[in-house]
Formats: sequence, C-alpha cells, structure tokens
Amino acid sequence: MTEEIINSIINTTTEIKNISSLPNQQGIYAFFLAETGHLGEFGSFGQVIYVGLAEKSLNSRDIKSHLANGQTGWSSFRRSLSAILKVQLNLTAQKRDKTSTKLRPDKYKFDEDGEKRLTQWMIKNLKMGFWTTNMPLTIDQLRKEEENVILKLKPTLDLDKRTKEFNYLAHNLDNLRKVCREEVKKLNKI
Repeated sequence: MTEEIINSIINTTTEIKNISSLPNQQGIYAFFLAETGHLGEFGSFGQVIYVGLAEKSLNSRDIKSHLANGQTGWSSFRRSLSAILKVQLNLTAQKRDKTSTKLRPDKYKFDEDGEKRLTQWMIKNLKMGFWTTNMPLTIDQLRKEEENVILKLKPTLDLDKRTKEFNYLAHNLDNLRKVCREEVKKLNKI
C-alpha cells in the first residue's frame, strides 16, 4: 500500500496557490518545495519537506490548519517552517493562547502580520500531494502507513517520534525551534 500512497502523492502534487479545497476524507499528504522555494540545508526545488496524516479530513487538516493564517500554534509543520524562516520573514514567536494562564512555549505562533507572511511564503513556495481511500483505515493503520511513507520519502522537517532518528537534520531543526521557544519564554519573563 505504501507505493500506492506515494504514487498518489506524486500524481496529485500541485502548487499550493492552486489549491482551494481538498477531499473531506482521511489521508496522507506531503509538502514539497516548489521551484521558488529554498530552505538552505532543509531543501530546494522538489524536496519533500513534510509528510503528515489527516485522521478525518484532508481539507480540515491542511486547508484549515497548515495553510491558514493564525494556525501556527496548532501546526507542527508551520512551527518548523517558521523556525527556519524566522529571520528571513522577520518573525517574533509568541505564546499561542493570549488568555491562557498556562504557558506552552512549544506551541508558539506569531503576530497577525507574521502569520500572514508565513502563509504567503507557503503559497508562493510550496507544492502538495495527497492520498485518500474510500475504505477508511483505523488510526493505527493510517499511522503505520504514514510512518512507511516518511521512511521512504525522508522529509527534511520530520520530527515524528517514530522516525526522527532517521532524519539527519532533526537536531538542527530542533535547535531552530528552540530559539522560538526561548523567545516566548523571554517575552513572558520565564
């Protein structure tokens, strides 16, 4: 099944700017860098940078989370991408929930303008492909297929606990995300 999923991801790959909606079905997706996208050591044109799964709806997970302004605190993909682009896009990390008394520096986001700059960068520089099935998988089956796809495609922004050890860039990415976490702590005097 893994090859079928990868073939579907490759065959459905399109530029983010051309995607207005995705199927309301569970599935596995991958983000690639477009011709204009460069992330230094994390990749250039054609590189798979992230693989993820949607338990219920690709449309909800990708369009309404990964690709939406204001959602960085809810999207590991956006947090990783923004940590890499922090200087280039002039991003300042802040806590996700302004009203919450509990500080979650690992769930950082950016001000409204920073969120917009990140989303605009994504729209201009990313492509996405996906796979869905008419016969839904259990969450364990879906996670196993996601793991297989990650191991095969080797996305550079992979921090999944199951596969992180195989990503030679994971330590560098962790360090960039740490800069954002420390910024949140400093801004909140912790």
